Amino acid sequence: MKALLALALTAYAFAQAPVQSVPRPYEFKSYERYIYDYNELLSNRRTKGRFELIILKKGKEYEVSIEGFYREWSGFVRTKVKDANELAGFILMKMYFLHHWLAPLGKTIFSRALVKVLSSGKVDWTPGRKRVDKDLLRLVRSCKYGGLEGMSLELLKKKELILKVCASPQASLPIYIYRRTSGGDIYEIELIEYSDLK
Repeated sequence: MKALLALALTAYAFAQAPVQSVPRPYEFKSYERYIYDYNELLSNRRTKGRFELIILKKGKEYEVSIEGFYREWSGFVRTKVKDANELAGFILMKMYFLHHWLAPLGKTIFSRALVKVLSSGKVDWTPGRKRVDKDLLRLVRSCKYGGLEGMSLELLKKKELILKVCASPQASLPIYIYRRTSGGDIYEIELIEYSDLK
């Protein structure tokens, strides 16, 4: 959570990169399909998961279908939402009530804090390094996951990576996220397949 707060604090008051190359996370398109692999290290236990998300515009709303598995759980949900903030709230609610398999999405792509910061449109994606404070360094550079190129925003605390978010101008959802907690737990999700063709 501290990493997300640091990201929020460094997101404002910077010059923007050229418009054509700026990622616009969480601005849904008319149709998108994502497949993600998930890896987790929680209390020294490694766990994997996989998720398929389909976002389809229907009028003023988006129909979102999510299918996946995590640990011993698996499932499928479908909902209609107006935006990514509403979808993040839906996932947060569901992951605690009978849909535990959604927890990896609530910890990464649809973390409420991350969605709020990245969808603000005020994140600086200009490549370079910036010291946030004596222990925290912010680094922006190019990245590539799932065949999509994008920009990676990284936060390093005492030279250790604590947060990495890669977003592409071609996709509305982040294509890679890595989070490391102060206790050493790691949450990582990576795009392996993407399509915006129905």
